Amino acid sequence: MASVRDIKRQISSVRNIAKMTDALQTVSGVKFRRAESRVRKSRPYAENFEEMMRAVARAGSNNPLLAGRDEVRNVAVATLTSDRGLCGGFNAQVLRRTMRFRREQNVPVKQVASGRKGIAFFRFRRMEMEESFSGFSDGPDFDDAQRIGRTLTGLFEYGEVDEVYLIYNRFQSALVQRPVVMRLLPAAAPEEREEEEDEENGPKAPFEFVPDADEILSALIPRYVETQIFQALLEGAAGEHGARMTAMKNATDNANEMASNLTLQMNKARQAQITREISEIAAGAEALAG
Repeated sequence: MASVRDIKRQISSVRNIAKMTDALQTVSGVKFRRAESRVRKSRPYAENFEEMMRAVARAGSNNPLLAGRDEVRNVAVATLTSDRGLCGGFNAQVLRRTMRFRREQNVPVKQVASGRKGIAFFRFRRMEMEESFSGFSDGPDFDDAQRIGRTLTGLFEYGEVDEVYLIYNRFQSALVQRPVVMRLLPAAAPEEREEEEDEENGPKAPFEFVPDADEILSALIPRYVETQIFQALLEGAAGEHGARMTAMKNATDNANEMASNLTLQMNKARQAQITREISEIAAGAEALAG
């Protein structure tokens, strides 16, 4: 059995850990409320933008950014993770989804990573990355989304890839973040392209484009890509803070429980020590009396 002094040291160490995790939980809670508010405010805009792109797709266009290419020979996937850890399985689940996505593809996959955890994951496995971004996962700005968007759009426009996908954690609550695979380019959803091919007569959209549709799409689609990436970054930031807040709360509860168990163990050890000393004194007194 460990000595009383050793148990005291363990209790002190565990309580210090509990103080640290409790402080991290408080900080994450404050950041989480701010990040959650940003997500709630930005979602309607991103969803309406996506709906508008669907309407544009029904109008028909030969722009590859919208209609895509006849053959898919290369695919790019951008994975969004956090820069810091201590957030439970937040990063692990999106990285697992990325690896599963890569295995499902029958063509070469070019990898883009955002977040130090994702970058370290791919480097450890010696997987080549086209580009990497970091330093903004817990508080992204639109400029960060633009940098990622320009990289992904450039890969598509220069013919290096024929499809671009985004994998990130969609925020649902502080306890739940769901990994999502989203196709960014071409911007038209596959089912909409099929509907367009089936239609033979009549207009494909209730409006006309002035100026030319391709000219508008050349400016609109990159903006659409950047908007969806920014929304994904906001979703990831809220999920990261929520996951870290939950993980730190569990860590604090576990540390407090461990401290209570160690205190009970210390009291038992102290009682055993006192009992042993009393027994030794009694035995000594009996020997002297005899």
